Amino acid sequence: MANGKKRRSSQTPPALSRRELTTRLQEAEETLRAIRSGEVDAIVVHGPDGEKVFTLQGADHTYRVFVERMNEGAAVLGSDHTVLHCNRRFARLLGAGLQSVIGSSVQGLVWPDDRARLDALLRRATQKPCRGEIRLQSQKGAPLPVHLSLNPLRLDGTQAVCLIASDLSAAKRAERELRASSEQSRNLAARLLSVREEERTRIAREIHDELGQSLTAVKIDLAWLAGRLPRRSSPMHERIRSTLELADSIIKSVRRISTELRPGILDLGLAAAVEWQAQEFQARTGIQCKLRLPAQEAIAPDVSTALFRILQETLTNVARHSGATLAEVVLQKDRTRLVLAIRDNGRGFDHADPSLSGSLGLVGMRERAAILGGGVSFSSAPGKGTSVIAWIPLRSAEESGALP
Repeated sequence: MANGKKRRSSQTPPALSRRELTTRLQEAEETLRAIRSGEVDAIVVHGPDGEKVFTLQGADHTYRVFVERMNEGAAVLGSDHTVLHCNRRFARLLGAGLQSVIGSSVQGLVWPDDRARLDALLRRATQKPCRGEIRLQSQKGAPLPVHLSLNPLRLDGTQAVCLIASDLSAAKRAERELRASSEQSRNLAARLLSVREEERTRIAREIHDELGQSLTAVKIDLAWLAGRLPRRSSPMHERIRSTLELADSIIKSVRRISTELRPGILDLGLAAAVEWQAQEFQARTGIQCKLRLPAQEAIAPDVSTALFRILQETLTNVARHSGATLAEVVLQKDRTRLVLAIRDNGRGFDHADPSLSGSLGLVGMRERAAILGGGVSFSSAPGKGTSVIAWIPLRSAEESGALP
């Protein structure tokens, strides 16, 4: 028995020290790292049957190296949505170690508010490729926006999903900065338009009141002089008459300039101003102008001014470019919006014409509406006329400052 025990104990391998175990573990980890990075072409395994060489230069070697070194995060999910494998980039997106990510549920790696969206993507990915945006729950605290590309995958006879995650944080940051810059530019444009309209109103009133009154006084004085001259002073009477005609002509010019700067009829409401503008357009161009207007309502002054300026610019384009014989203007309230539609039966235009993209008139109309949260759309085709539809959200009279 002693000899038997002695023989069995001689077959038991000697216990390894802690230092030797640590050294072997480090060597194993280094080997795994080298295999992952593609630095190893083959490994030699010592077994009871001698040494065996396993080559790693198979068909999947190039792909393994590619996946490990790509800038996007990559992961393979099992049928229960467990992370079976991922590259280091995917782990870095989560701010976690590689081993802590592998084996975890992908649902736990996603921002809580986006888990329902991820569920929908995963269900779709079992049938066909799909894409979407979600936020990962990074260990750094803040959610990390990523673009996911998912594809169905058969892995050892089971259903799996291949996932590629692209970091969108830089793009989202640039998008926010661009949106803020655009908002600042729009606010500045709104302020400039407001100042311009205020200045137009001030100049129009000064021209109409001061210059108009002065010219009227000149006419009165000339008429007084004509009444005191003897009838035989024909040259003087003729000179006074021609001066009175000149004064009348200047007064008409003053009224026209004042009205073009800002029609005083806008103070009576948008519908009245649209009707007046349509009559002026028809009288000046000979193009018939049909109207369909709502009952007079309290509308914010800035909304009235914006739609009136859009109408002016559109009718100017009709007169200059369309060759139309008929124009129709419709102003209506559509739920919470005020809509202005102008249509003509002119020659129309091609939307693909590159010269239209830089048209200041069209850009100005869009900008006026956009400043107030609205928009302008154009519809046209060669030989089929043109339609311009502008809309602006309505605000309450208290908010807008409009008087009922």
